[in-house]
Amino acid sequence: MARDHARIRLDIWADDDFGSLPSSAQWLYLHLLSSPTLTFAGVADWRPARIAGRTAELGADDVEMFAAELEYGHYVLIDRRTEEALIRPWIKHAGLMRSPNMAKALVKAYGTTASQTLRAVIVGQLHRLQEVSPELKGWEHAGTLLGRDALTPAEALEELPPNPARRSSRY
Repeated sequence: MARDHARIRLDIWADDDFGSLPSSAQWLYLHLLSSPTLTFAGVADWRPARIAGRTAELGADDVEMFAAELEYGHYVLIDRRTEEALIRPWIKHAGLMRSPNMAKALVKAYGTTASQTLRAVIVGQLHRLQEVSPELKGWEHAGTLLGRDALTPAEALEELPPNPARRSSRY
């Protein structure tokens, strides 16, 4: 089932960490969250020039600079080798594990994710969610993923190619 809309939680505006991000990083996060390429695993295409092309004044370097802020805060993890970006909080906030059918969609989307590092972060996020919400109905369908390799966002950043804008950003 293809996505035709984006669910954006209204409480994002009450989140102090999100509120402390520069508006440029908030824009990029919302852009990725509403991207037509975003899968049910929370993975979107990462093509900075294409993202910048949706604006009147930005270039790919600007998008990479905005991404540095999101990577530093572990909002987004980017595998530039596979051109994929993972929205790290997606697993928790999308509510997919409440529904068996949506859990199946997550498992299917996980299988289409090329980056082994991002796949491991998805598994890590599933472990975190299962610890706090073991009662969710989707676990019987996503349980097969829980036995796979898992990484924390910090561990993943060590494995992922560095952001080319990192040298010029504050991080």
